[in-house]
Amino acid sequence: MRIAICDDEELFRKKFREKITEYFIQNNIVCEIREFSSGSEFAAVNREFDLVFMDCQLTDGNGIDYIRQVRQVNPNLLVIFLTVYSEYAIESIRLDTFRYLVKPVPDELLAEALDSFVRLYQYNRKIIVPTGGKTYYINADDVMYIEADKKYTIVRTVTGQHHSTKSISDFYAEINNAHFFRTHRTYILNMKYVSSIEKKTIVLTNGEKVLCSSMHYDEFLKNYMSYLKYES
Repeated sequence: MRIAICDDEELFRKKFREKITEYFIQNNIVCEIREFSSGSEFAAVNREFDLVFMDCQLTDGNGIDYIRQVRQVNPNLLVIFLTVYSEYAIESIRLDTFRYLVKPVPDELLAEALDSFVRLYQYNRKIIVPTGGKTYYINADDVMYIEADKKYTIVRTVTGQHHSTKSISDFYAEINNAHFFRTHRTYILNMKYVSSIEKKTIVLTNGEKVLCSSMHYDEFLKNYMSYLKYES
């Protein structure tokens, strides 16, 4: 996931970035964060981002006006407005704003906003599954596990499975989702579907079993406990 911070106060950007970075480290989520000091600078590359923290008042214009502009080319961009003034709230709501936070932003409100963003991002995330003759775009949330099987990779979903020509390593590099963990060189597991753990074997909600190597077992347990805490 990719997040932008657009604010003309350098000190605020740096401290805000540190808080966001700490959140993603604690939740074991890979995230790219970039800073922008002006609306025009961000508007030039906005297609690259999933979420932007946008200051309502910038030295080069109104943040709300910039969001109207970038939404024309990136309609799925989620926006959290930042401001010291509450008067922009009504206008921001018309833009279907994800959140509206008044500075200084309390840590608990920032954490709540990021929690909601991560859940929405993970739910809407698509996995590209080429099968030779056809390419499928599958919701990551629906994938139970991915298994390397000789010259194919099996993508097992809640409704069926696909035999893909993409390698399991390529799948893992592209997933970038905290729900998934590579338990074995031949398996990538969606922790959402874990039913029980029997030594080095993980039983899924549909009764299927996934292997976990000794090398990755302790790390898997740590990540799974973190996942359960995050989801509860």
